[in-house]
Amino acid sequence: MKIALVHYRAGLMDGVSLEMEKWKKVLLRMGHDVDIVAGNNKSGVDILIPSIGFENPTYKMINKNCFEKLEDFSIEEVINLIFEESEKIYNDLENKLSMHEIIILNNIWSIGAFLPAAIAFQKFSKIHKEKTFIGHHHDFWWEREYFLNYQDKKIKYLLEKFCPPIGTNIKHVVINSLAKEVLYLKKGVNSTIVPNVMDFEEPPTKDEKLNILIREKYNISQNSIVLLQATRITERKAIELSIDLVHYMSKISKNYYGKKLYNGKTFDGNIILAFSGMCESENYKYKLLDKAFKHGIRTVDLYPNVENNVFSFWELYNIADAITYPSILEGWGNQLLEAIIIKKPIVLFEYEVFEKDIKNSGIKYISLGNIYTQKEGLVQIKETIIQKAAESLFEIIFNKEKYEKIVNENFNIAKKFYSLETLKQILEKII
Repeated sequence: MKIALVHYRAGLMDGVSLEMEKWKKVLLRMGHDVDIVAGNNKSGVDILIPSIGFENPTYKMINKNCFEKLEDFSIEEVINLIFEESEKIYNDLENKLSMHEIIILNNIWSIGAFLPAAIAFQKFSKIHKEKTFIGHHHDFWWEREYFLNYQDKKIKYLLEKFCPPIGTNIKHVVINSLAKEVLYLKKGVNSTIVPNVMDFEEPPTKDEKLNILIREKYNISQNSIVLLQATRITERKAIELSIDLVHYMSKISKNYYGKKLYNGKTFDGNIILAFSGMCESENYKYKLLDKAFKHGIRTVDLYPNVENNVFSFWELYNIADAITYPSILEGWGNQLLEAIIIKKPIVLFEYEVFEKDIKNSGIKYISLGNIYTQKEGLVQIKETIIQKAAESLFEIIFNKEKYEKIVNENFNIAKKFYSLETLKQILEKII
């Protein structure tokens, strides 16, 4: 069958783009003809439809007046603009997707980030009853403060009607059990849970030469400990907790100076926090850098070399001795699986979906607890929890046998529950 995987954007390092690529891989293996469709012109995008994504010049204008401040138009004018734009998008869909039999929409029918696209696809589904439409809902608008700030009840009505819509040829897929429960309560529809997955049959290869090369490029000693924050830089990732962790580790690092690390190298007392994800909030990034500077912590931003194709996102994992994953909110958690497949220990905050859907799998991790407060826009947890996490991580990093046992056990657990084979079995039932 001819299948389209659609999103506002693709070919990037965000979770939705990554999952689309995995779905494409599995669907191709199943014998289907698959296109990734998006609004941005990026490598990995097979069919470009600029009108559906963030490149559309009306995108910012519509969202500003829908969810920030209604100041450029009256509400009637905004509604008219939304439907006018949806008609243009609908025409593009007829031109570009008329041959596709199954259309899988990632977040377009759930997040509400561009209402004209959601409306256009709903019309497309009503007119083309012969096609099957699958709403792959990674996030919902009612989960995001931005979209709950709708400026008029008419905007809320559009969100409720089209995000997601209901139809006889529409199926729904969610990524966790919490979303499944809420969607049923709100819409009365059953959905299929599809967790994030990885290709455990062809895992990324560890490369010590790359580790040496990347560290040399950033003037990082081979004897220093590097913690890698591989997420995007945005507030809900709570990266300030990684800084707190490094801060406490630095305080007690003198106790480990000169000792052998898990990899046989002699620890020189330095601990570096590296970022490899793209920045989505400059203001938040400045807060993080200011906090790190005050604590005397060295941070390294690796992402520019990803953007400039010097190193791939996966290659940068080679410099990590452990992965920090302190997110307070995740739909599922791609970086968790990335850390596991590359065989690195993980320090994580037990976000709600992790506790409900993942924790019982038996994955081993160092916990940052499950309770937080916020002060001046930054997340805080109890200092005793940070201290315990730091001590636990040192115990692993300075014990080769323990290090290898944990990462290998995690790999085998994740291979059992979160592999491409798991995804294939679920998709065979849906399609």
